Amino acid sequence: MPRRLRVRTGDPWTPNLARARRRLARGRPEDAAREYRQACRIADGRRAEPAVRSALRQWLGLALLKAGRGQEALRALTQACELLGADSGTAEQYASILDTLGLVRRDLGQLAAAEESHRQALDLFRRSGSHEGTVRAVVNLAVAVKDQGRLTEARGLLADIEPAARDCDDPALLGHTLLTLGLVHELLNEPAPAERLARQAVEAYRAAGDRESEAAATHNVGRVLDSGGRHREAMECFATSLKINLEIGAELGVSDDLGAMASLFQLARQYDEARRMHERALDIQRRAGYRRAVVATLCDLGLLARDQDDLPLARHHLQEALREAETLAAPHTVYETRVLLAEISMLEGDYAQARVGYLAAAEAMGDARRALLDEADAVTYFSESRLDALGMLVRLSLHLRDRAGALEWADAARGQELVRRLAWTALAAPPGAPEAILAEEAETRRLLRTHEADLRGGGSADAALLTDYRQTLSRLHRLEDRLVELAPEYVSMRRGERLGWNGITALLTPAPSQDGPEGIDAMARLVLAEYHVTDHETYVFGVTADAPEPQVVTVDVTRAELRELAGSAGDTLARDRTGLGAHLADDRLVRLLAPVARWAEPGDVVYLVPHDSLHLLPLQAVLVEGVPLIDRNPVVFVPSASVLRYCQAKRKASRATALIVAAPPEEHPLAFAREQALLVSETLGGQEVLAAVDASRESLLARFAVPGQAPDILHFATHGVFDREDPMRSGIELADGRLTAADILGLRLDVDLVTLAACETGVSQSRPGDELIGLTRALLYAGAPSALVALWRVDELSTSMLFGEFYAALRSGSPKAEALRRAQLWLRDRTIADVLDYARGARRRLARDPRALAAVRLEEARLRLAAGDYSAAAGLFRDLVACPDLDEEQRQGAEVGMLQATLVMGTGTDVGAAPDFGVPAFADPYHWAPFALIGDWL
Repeated sequence: MPRRLRVRTGDPWTPNLARARRRLARGRPEDAAREYRQACRIADGRRAEPAVRSALRQWLGLALLKAGRGQEALRALTQACELLGADSGTAEQYASILDTLGLVRRDLGQLAAAEESHRQALDLFRRSGSHEGTVRAVVNLAVAVKDQGRLTEARGLLADIEPAARDCDDPALLGHTLLTLGLVHELLNEPAPAERLARQAVEAYRAAGDRESEAAATHNVGRVLDSGGRHREAMECFATSLKINLEIGAELGVSDDLGAMASLFQLARQYDEARRMHERALDIQRRAGYRRAVVATLCDLGLLARDQDDLPLARHHLQEALREAETLAAPHTVYETRVLLAEISMLEGDYAQARVGYLAAAEAMGDARRALLDEADAVTYFSESRLDALGMLVRLSLHLRDRAGALEWADAARGQELVRRLAWTALAAPPGAPEAILAEEAETRRLLRTHEADLRGGGSADAALLTDYRQTLSRLHRLEDRLVELAPEYVSMRRGERLGWNGITALLTPAPSQDGPEGIDAMARLVLAEYHVTDHETYVFGVTADAPEPQVVTVDVTRAELRELAGSAGDTLARDRTGLGAHLADDRLVRLLAPVARWAEPGDVVYLVPHDSLHLLPLQAVLVEGVPLIDRNPVVFVPSASVLRYCQAKRKASRATALIVAAPPEEHPLAFAREQALLVSETLGGQEVLAAVDASRESLLARFAVPGQAPDILHFATHGVFDREDPMRSGIELADGRLTAADILGLRLDVDLVTLAACETGVSQSRPGDELIGLTRALLYAGAPSALVALWRVDELSTSMLFGEFYAALRSGSPKAEALRRAQLWLRDRTIADVLDYARGARRRLARDPRALAAVRLEEARLRLAAGDYSAAAGLFRDLVACPDLDEEQRQGAEVGMLQATLVMGTGTDVGAAPDFGVPAFADPYHWAPFALIGDWL
């Protein structure tokens, strides 16, 4: 609405304006539009100033927009622009008209044109110094950008402008900002902030007296509640919104409310009422040219016809919806419509057409993903519902007996964003490619990662930055096009293209020994087992290099069952250090691992590709043929076969150098961190050990920022933390702070192996699309071909012993997977006597560290108690209770141990029996199975 223009009371069109405003206030936009139109005729006839005639047409356009007559509103606003022009004296008014024009174009589905109008308005508002105009134009621009699927950019625009919106005197403007930001969160599958922001917007609009916008915000609250299954509350919100919109005559709002309420009636199987409401909404939307809403309503009518078994009518509605959706250039809308059409084909038994539909839907999702510049946005956007096309392609391919196709789609359905990010990382140069092109390509990728980091930092509102990003990406694509004929496999990897059947089997072809680390025979037979979990069953795909197609086994274990299994195992681990073995012997897990034993001979290397909650379980410890899988096969895990090819491409041929970091924070000391570091250094031939003073977060970031400074092996002996609220803040606790997953994303780790000998370092949050967010993902993206990480809070003593044996096997020439297998089996068989011998060696290494020595002696006391050597245990505990080198928790443990030993001796129970030091000390998988090798096996 033009704010600076004053209309004199004596003007002949003034009475029309007064009547129009009264009619708008009473919710009669059609009548208001007639009055504004008459005012325009009078002003034209009296040859009023262009600024006045333009303002009148802007008011007319706004009334027509509220009346749902979009095309007429577009004509009125176009005339307003032509009358005014970009005259410097009326820049703010011209900007206001352009901004309104953008709103009309958006409602008509002309999203690119709407964006251009808002950008022009924003530029003029900024130049004229209009604070409120600038905020309004930015928010409207964000809406247009959002509707085109560019959610990262929209969120950046809104986050940047929100402080300015809060400084405005107009609460409606703040409401507009909050409502739009809530919509973006809703699209990114973040319901909690979406609901919170929408409710705040309702309050802001109510304070402004803007009833139409209050209704829109209330409707959005209902939509979030509906998506969360809170249907009764959602219906109340839609009914409240409908009541307001009917009172004020906001027909487009009425149509939105009717459609939302109809969907809830449809859910309740009240089909006749649902159809009546949908058709009434559709009539309003078509009359107004409200095309985005038309698509949604046609889809709803298609679903309604499907539910009533009228498939021809369902197809008719959905095909009409698809035609409209494709003209809107909104990828997620095209996707959802195509999925519904493919579902109709499935119900009709036309599987070939269904396959075409799901393929087209998957391509639409690829378009949407490429528009999301921020990784977190791209990962979060893809809810399980938005991956229906890929899941259905798996099931459809199996139905059509296309096993290879089913595996390809199962692999494509996971880790897509990680694959896309890995395509930007450093890879070995392909032979025969021109050095000049490769050098330019490397520099372009470096710039792309810099732009990406800037965009993650909130610069999405910076048009220049976005332009630079897109131009850099286009330049990269042109360079790849020049390399296609010379290095097709390299370019395929660079583009993150879906890995086909031949590509998957190629990963399992034995590599010549010179491709692996020096002295290692890489000719082992490789077997890949990939899992695909659904609501009804789990598919297990088995692949070998020489197989003509994958083997497939269907196991009747559901997603819900696996999540319950992982949850109960996690509860056991949180309570104590025993009992995990019982969970891993569960018949459902045994049946899931049974096919692997049939496909892999003992000694074959097994690649496991977990899915869903299987990521949280130590599958190598699940029983097959009566023994844990690790007894017969080295095991390595990968997020997907497509990720595996990047891990193999980054394989190093050297393990000559290592850096061991032992730097837990002073307030959270680890008694065995120093011991572990010294043992690993000794085992590897005296490699560099960094203590707290040299291993700060800043010094490590600086060290790895310099090319060529990374060692072959990087070992962290310190605390690890998994942040469930923000997985990218998970990290490694150092003396001066946490080295986070986000920090690691920015590094270039030209290493062969990163070992995180710390708690929960391998735990990741599984997002829709099986995207794992946490340290493991960050390490692979930073360049590590392999990572050794923990799935739960580990025991210090058994962890130190495990890694001493692991690195001894690694140094002797064993591949990483076999070295880990040997170390785990060795640790499982250690007796109390063996551990006491180790403790004596540890005391020698820690002679100058009294706190660590005291911790070792505490472990010795516990071991003697477990062996039945009560007298010796009681004496050790008694000495430790008074030891000044134990912390309070350790001292309490010593007191409990002394009490236990004393009670046994006091009752006389088993006191006369000889101690048994041959008891296995670490038989439970809690001790020997927490660590998993991720990535390359060599």
